[in-house]
Amino acid sequence: MSGGDERDGGVEDWFEDVGEPGGFRDPDAETWLEEPGAPARPTDRRPLILALAGAVVLILLAFGIVRLLSGGDDEGVTVTTSVPATVEQTQPTTTAAETETAPAVTATVPEDVTLKNGDSGDEVKQLQEALTALGYDVGEADGAFGAATEEAVKQFQADSGIEADGVAGPQTLTAVNEALSATG
Repeated sequence: MSGGDERDGGVEDWFEDVGEPGGFRDPDAETWLEEPGAPARPTDRRPLILALAGAVVLILLAFGIVRLLSGGDDEGVTVTTSVPATVEQTQPTTTAAETETAPAVTATVPEDVTLKNGDSGDEVKQLQEALTALGYDVGEADGAFGAATEEAVKQFQADSGIEADGVAGPQTLTAVNEALSATG
């Protein structure tokens, strides 16, 4: 038979295993696009990627530390001052039956100011204490008018028939003082 049959011993088999895979390739054949004298490309980029990831983590960590040490986002905080209000508290008493009575809180809030989200100071703390005494949740009475205080003011305004805008102006502060005197 002619035509290169498998059974022919003299015919080269193109699919025969030649040893190592790709053994017929020239290792320098893949560099034909590179310019002569150009630096070789790094073959393993993992150290570079790890170094970049580490740098990003360090930068983010540095920003976090700076923000923490600077007090967070205290930009735009308005500090107001006014005449301090009077707050009286009585100590709870215990009867012979070991029952406690709730402390009575009487507070007045200055009515000639306008307090809004972002304000801080004694007036804000007095407003927070007054709203707490009236049963509204302002969180901690810390003197900083934040989201919890704004929500409590809105709830008080809605309950009092005042436009609920969350800003404690003279009308709202007068209503707070009237509500305090009615409960005290």
